[in-house]
Amino acid sequence: MSKGKQALVIIVILILIALVAFVVYTNFKPEALPQYNVSKIYRGDIQTTYETKGTVSSENTVTYAAASGVKVNKVFVNVGDRVKKGDKLAAFDTAPLSATLAQYSEAYEKSAAAYKKSVEDVEKAKQNIVIAKSKIQALDGEIAQIQNDIDAAENVSADSVDSSSEASIAGGLASGGFSQGMISDILSALTGFGSSSNLEDAILDSKTAKEFNLQQKQSQKEMLEAQVSLYEMQSQGTAADIYKSVMESKKADYENYKAMVNGLKNGWVAQTDGIITEVDVTEGEVFSPKAKTSTTTDLSSIMSLVSGDSDISSVLSDIMGTVSSGNAGAGTGMVLEDSSALIADFSVGKYDLLNIKKGQKVRVSSLGNEYEGEVIYVSATATSSSSIDISTLASTFSGGSSSSSNGALVKIKINNPDEKIVIGFDVDISIDTDKITDVNILPIDAVVTEDGINYVFTVNEDNEVSKKEVTVGSYSDDYYELLEGLEVGDTVIDNPKSSMADGDKIAVKEVLTDK
Repeated sequence: MSKGKQALVIIVILILIALVAFVVYTNFKPEALPQYNVSKIYRGDIQTTYETKGTVSSENTVTYAAASGVKVNKVFVNVGDRVKKGDKLAAFDTAPLSATLAQYSEAYEKSAAAYKKSVEDVEKAKQNIVIAKSKIQALDGEIAQIQNDIDAAENVSADSVDSSSEASIAGGLASGGFSQGMISDILSALTGFGSSSNLEDAILDSKTAKEFNLQQKQSQKEMLEAQVSLYEMQSQGTAADIYKSVMESKKADYENYKAMVNGLKNGWVAQTDGIITEVDVTEGEVFSPKAKTSTTTDLSSIMSLVSGDSDISSVLSDIMGTVSSGNAGAGTGMVLEDSSALIADFSVGKYDLLNIKKGQKVRVSSLGNEYEGEVIYVSATATSSSSIDISTLASTFSGGSSSSSNGALVKIKINNPDEKIVIGFDVDISIDTDKITDVNILPIDAVVTEDGINYVFTVNEDNEVSKKEVTVGSYSDDYYELLEGLEVGDTVIDNPKSSMADGDKIAVKEVLTDK
């Protein structure tokens, strides 16, 4: 063959050899080992961090109340507007409120007059008690004297009157307790009585008159004692206390309504820098609140208390009926949220609550910006909550309890907020809690949990896999505290597949932790 043919044959042979080699390699080449990142167990520190989301609100909310019936002359803002302290918000015509304000003033004046009279009645009752008791004391003396006279008359009538001489009669009367003057009068009166029977009748007539007089005096005493009981009740000041309570309530009603009217008369201005979040007044219209609240104190409990006293009930009904309930109402007209004093609140479970303390520093993130904050409130009681946070999820791997349906409220203050912190929206919250030092560190990504038991997969120098049970403790976002199962320097596989098993081989892609 010519040299050209020889070269061609050689090329063809080489091509055939390459094709055969490719087919053989393709069919019999070893399967490539799966590649994993691995980490080594090392000694270090763990900063425990609690992470969750919180809802933003204003720490200082200014609510502007408007009286029912006021006319809205001008509204200068809309929902969402940012205002500065002192900016005008709305202007009003308060003339329609004059009649209602006068009713409040009248109710207060009536209650004050009723209270003044009740105080005077108490003082008068105390004076009447002294007078009545003095009269009772005098009556007691008269009653005692009359009773002595009756007893003397009974003694005389019981004795036999055998002698008609003045000496024997006088002796009998004297022994019965009659005075010398009374004996003289009786002897004079007895002149003309001719027999002892006539004398006895006269004595009995005298006794009857004295008993009648005794009954009259006793009746007078009973009436005075009843008056004393009544005066003592009046002097206790129960009615005065009731009238005072009503007067104070009506004074507060009047002053509060007057302050609201004056505020409307002067017009609403922003009390702080902030954002208008609610506007319920319409320019050119008479204000009628969506949710009307009474501006008059409810005194129904007092009315039920005195329902048995017609006099007090009548006075109170007159006082409380002075202000027309149809006009005495108010409602929210505008809401201003202080944008410089923003807070975020969230609920925390019972296990994490132990690590949250008032005064702890907080990191807040929103729309790519990070802000500093501080825990300002931790509730001592739990309320219903359905929140789930990162820390709670991580606690399930360390043997802790999962999220409960109850949570305690926590509030944080956001320092130096800007327009990226929006009221009503969520923000990301991170709180550094406990820090543990010089412990074995295990990456969270290496842990697999099966039936509540934690496992990891280790790899040796021959790239052979072993499954091992581990016990973990505290944790951060990325690491667990390793308590048992491995030693410092052991290599664990990050994010192992669920199908991995003892004896498998892997290829190490990168050692992520080697400290």
